[in-house]
Amino acid sequence: MSHDVIALLAESPDRRSLLDALAQAGPKLRVRLVAEGAVVQLRDGSGRLVLAVQAAQRLAVSSEADRLLADGVSDDLPAQPYWVEARGAELDDTDTTGMARRFARHLVERHGGTLWEPESRLPRDDAHLVGVTDHPAVTAVTGKNAVVVQDRPVVSLSNWLVDALAVHGRDGLGLQVVTPSTSVLTHALRSFLGKRAATWVVRAPDGRYYDGFNGLPLVWADGTGFVPDPGLDPEDGPNEAFRVSPDDEPVVLLHVDLQIDHAVRGDLELGGTVEELTASLAGVPPSVWGTAEPLTRPWDRARITRTARGRAPGRTWLAFSGQPGGPDEDALPFAGTLRVSRTSAGVREHVLLTVAHRPGGEPDLDALIPLLRELAAQGGLRTMTVLRALGRADLTTPPRWAGVPVPVGLAVGAEGVLETGRDRALKAPVEGVAYGPRLTPVVWYRIGDGTEPDSWDRFRALMEHLRPREAS
Repeated sequence: MSHDVIALLAESPDRRSLLDALAQAGPKLRVRLVAEGAVVQLRDGSGRLVLAVQAAQRLAVSSEADRLLADGVSDDLPAQPYWVEARGAELDDTDTTGMARRFARHLVERHGGTLWEPESRLPRDDAHLVGVTDHPAVTAVTGKNAVVVQDRPVVSLSNWLVDALAVHGRDGLGLQVVTPSTSVLTHALRSFLGKRAATWVVRAPDGRYYDGFNGLPLVWADGTGFVPDPGLDPEDGPNEAFRVSPDDEPVVLLHVDLQIDHAVRGDLELGGTVEELTASLAGVPPSVWGTAEPLTRPWDRARITRTARGRAPGRTWLAFSGQPGGPDEDALPFAGTLRVSRTSAGVREHVLLTVAHRPGGEPDLDALIPLLRELAAQGGLRTMTVLRALGRADLTTPPRWAGVPVPVGLAVGAEGVLETGRDRALKAPVEGVAYGPRLTPVVWYRIGDGTEPDSWDRFRALMEHLRPREAS
């Protein structure tokens, strides 16, 4: 478990003030630069990691601090403050929390701003939560997993977590993120964990552990980490904390999962599909993006394209969101991720988008039709799945039951229609409507409004029908 302290600064810290702040933290500690200088580590005489500090990041919008830390934390900050995060290791004989505080306080006093520190909610009474490794974010490493303990209200996809997965993922290890039951995950971290060998481990008020996504009990197994409780009685079901009703009134969420292919061209610019989606369903394009949180870069398709080209032929993954309280008051909150990968024929964009509607509001599903027409005209759409769910207005995920997303509709691109057969695709158990060229259409299947009790049955029947004829 680490001790986190964040300095939000009114101006950029210079090299001299950073060195002075490090000296305030621990004058007898040795300094080591890692990650090409992006992280500074302080180590004691025995070589133990005591404190790690990330380089200052300038936020594109101050509301990122409110989203990830606490409402109102940016009220007295400039429009684009600097974020400096210090992380103290869990050491019995060293006050690393005090070190992190002294470091951050010196920067705030020198450059103006505010200091933020989470209130601890995890008891330090479990040896599996208070270990220390050579990585600032990782508490324990087993033969199967790297265990990260995050004792803060909003757990985000920080640079620490991205680096931990990169370092230990190369060794084939999974990631286990441990939080108290009062924590929530950001949309970016929820998406990130859902696509990898990862587990959200939640400590309940009764001291037991459960999976934050399904509520089933977890226990510690030496050599592995947290695993499903082998002694679970099926009649017991999820942990009681998982079944607790949310404190706030849930709102309607619209989830969109879209894949589209592009031919490789010199003038190809990525991110256009994201803009079309968010403008159609939320009212505005994204405002910020990044490969970790906080999202520090203003939305810029050209820069996103350069980033993806620089990482090719490897994949590029990024998160994006709208700006709460932006100039368009009618716009809806949204968050999403974009994964860019090379294919044998070109470039593929995979977009996951979630739009939150206002309390009592419902999604405008008719807005999908002009979007589908546009995507059909462009060509390259593979699939688009739309689901309705209930969740939080701030787009975070608590470790509690929120119901099952319900399918609203499915769009199948020209390639999928060709594999199924055009005539068969248009004679599905769910009525299909073709858009675009007659011979290479996109077919849209409107399953319902996401409230019908038989929606999943209709979706399964549709998917069975759409399997290629050879597979059938």
